[in-house]
Amino acid sequence: MKAETETVVVKNVGEEGIKPILNWFDVQKASFYKLARAYSSSNHEIQEVFYQTVMKLFDDKKYNVEDQNFELQAAALFIKECQAINKTSIDNTGSQQSGSTFNELKKLEEKDKEAVAVTYLKELSFEEAAQILQISIDSLKSRLSRGIQQLSTGLEKKKHQGGCTPYRNKFIDYLGKNLDRNEKVELEIHIPTCPSCQEELTDVQEAILSLQRSADQLHIPPELMRSVKEKAAETELVRTQRKKKRNNLGLAAVGVLTFIVCTGFVTGGFTSLYYSWMGWTEKEEMEIVQYYKSGIGEPLELVQESNGVKVTIKTAVADDVQTMIYYEVEDINKENQYFLNQDEGLRVENEYEILDRQANQRFFHPYEHGLANEEEESIFRGKISLAPINSDNGTIKLRLMRLQETIKEEPDSDTVGSYYPEFLEGEWSFDIPVEKHKSTVYDIDQESEVDGFPIKINKITLAPTATLLEYSYQERDQEQWIEHVTMDSLTTNGHSAKADYFGGGEFINQSGEWTTLQSRFEPLFVTNPEQVTLSLESMHLFIEDKKDIEVNQADELPQTFQYRGSELSIDRVETAGNTTKVSITDPYTKGREHERLRIQVMSANSSQGYGFGVDGILVDKNGQEFAPEEYHYPFKDVEQPRFFETSHELEIYDDSSNDPGYPTKLVIEGYNVTKYIESKINIPLN
Repeated sequence: MKAETETVVVKNVGEEGIKPILNWFDVQKASFYKLARAYSSSNHEIQEVFYQTVMKLFDDKKYNVEDQNFELQAAALFIKECQAINKTSIDNTGSQQSGSTFNELKKLEEKDKEAVAVTYLKELSFEEAAQILQISIDSLKSRLSRGIQQLSTGLEKKKHQGGCTPYRNKFIDYLGKNLDRNEKVELEIHIPTCPSCQEELTDVQEAILSLQRSADQLHIPPELMRSVKEKAAETELVRTQRKKKRNNLGLAAVGVLTFIVCTGFVTGGFTSLYYSWMGWTEKEEMEIVQYYKSGIGEPLELVQESNGVKVTIKTAVADDVQTMIYYEVEDINKENQYFLNQDEGLRVENEYEILDRQANQRFFHPYEHGLANEEEESIFRGKISLAPINSDNGTIKLRLMRLQETIKEEPDSDTVGSYYPEFLEGEWSFDIPVEKHKSTVYDIDQESEVDGFPIKINKITLAPTATLLEYSYQERDQEQWIEHVTMDSLTTNGHSAKADYFGGGEFINQSGEWTTLQSRFEPLFVTNPEQVTLSLESMHLFIEDKKDIEVNQADELPQTFQYRGSELSIDRVETAGNTTKVSITDPYTKGREHERLRIQVMSANSSQGYGFGVDGILVDKNGQEFAPEEYHYPFKDVEQPRFFETSHELEIYDDSSNDPGYPTKLVIEGYNVTKYIESKINIPLN
């Protein structure tokens, strides 16, 4: 089995930014990890819970780690994210360590389970637990009593005859040392005289201790918070790059984005960071026409005006995949053009009541360049995607507090670094009626082979707003494996649906050697197709080829070393505070095979660090070189582009010391390479 994919580390998050929250969770990770295990045994899912909680705490400025109630606020959000875990996606990693106690815990009623988990796994007081769950202390005790007794019954595989009700109701308070003195004395006088209460009290106590022992024996993956920190840092990097410039990706952003996309790190939470929708063009208008022709959706024309800007909700289309909302923004003063940015100032007030939190949600961000209506430069038309609704119909309470101004002109290379988005504050609130429309799901179970790798087509979903393809791929051997598959299109009956730029696969689960993902395509407005044809574009592979390079502090820089026929050099080593930065040059030469190295750095005090590419070059299929900052992702103007990183920055970071140490060794685990393929897979739907 391959090791978990390493990801980039970006250490540029400011002290006033997300870093204090990440550091706080790093200290508190043990109790939160125990809490998450009450809901899932998948470390992938638990990492996503940590990440989503961190980002929500960071995005909502009302939370501050210095507040005395921050732990309770964080725990309340954490519980909500735990409840949103897709419980059908199960990873058995570590299940032997948890024993049967956690299995029995997961069988409890939801309300009882959350009470037991918050109280005995997070180890909060009754008052704190009740505050988090927003219930009375009496209700909490009732749930604890019911949950622990059921847990005890499940572990002992026997049913109690029932102790004396007035006393058994006090067991939870007694074991929690919350009985007043008179009640405690009364219970302790009764227990020796009642065998039934003796047995049940012993079993209840053993159930609590067994749960806590099992929790204490859990192995917290060492990469847990590192992965969360890396993902949060990547999010901030992408947001920063997007704020600076939407159209041209800078060199650093290209390197990071290329790596993120190609390492299969595009999960449901993280894909929401990518923007892929431009203004509401003729194509989007045709989508609405297709919806209306199919009897899907209806004109809404909901209008709100604030601060001189009118926002109109044109229509909404909901299915099992997402809820798509089409909108128009008009500056009444005809001075500017604004759009809805889902990262800034947009909130669904009844999100937890109406949206399906367990769905693989994907947000689409409108492009900053308002090209939709050049004749009316004060109007922007676009669409946003929310999670699917959790019932057949309902009302979405959408609140807008901030609109982002589009870029009037393309910033040049001299001004892009100083560009920051402008926002208009206001208040626009909508009650949007939505009705969920049905999707058609085809179970396929068809195995094919692409370039020697087994690929299994599991399922195709035809929904009004998107087409979903669920597929699995299998490692060919232990020395190389697929990290990402880029899809091109699905075609049927003369209709074609292009894959999302970043739709190479949202991680679903992993079972044995099979990794299952789901790709998104445009909607296919067809009924009862007999067959679809899947066109693939490329595969991004990791090739394991380990090499250790010793670094000698006594030698002068640069120090050179060889890897797979290329000469690399360590150019700079700089230490500032608790961070040591190592700069490496990896020049591109014709015939170079590796596009990106998976590399880490070790120091004398056993600290280790990772890094990311900061420069690179685009090369087409014929070996012609291109400067990536002159082209737009996904580089459609370059035939079969490959991005070769030409420099790397590694960081050794030690929170506990002001001396992270001088690097003593570089460890190269292997490298990534992109293989373009022209395979097509015919998929019968009958």
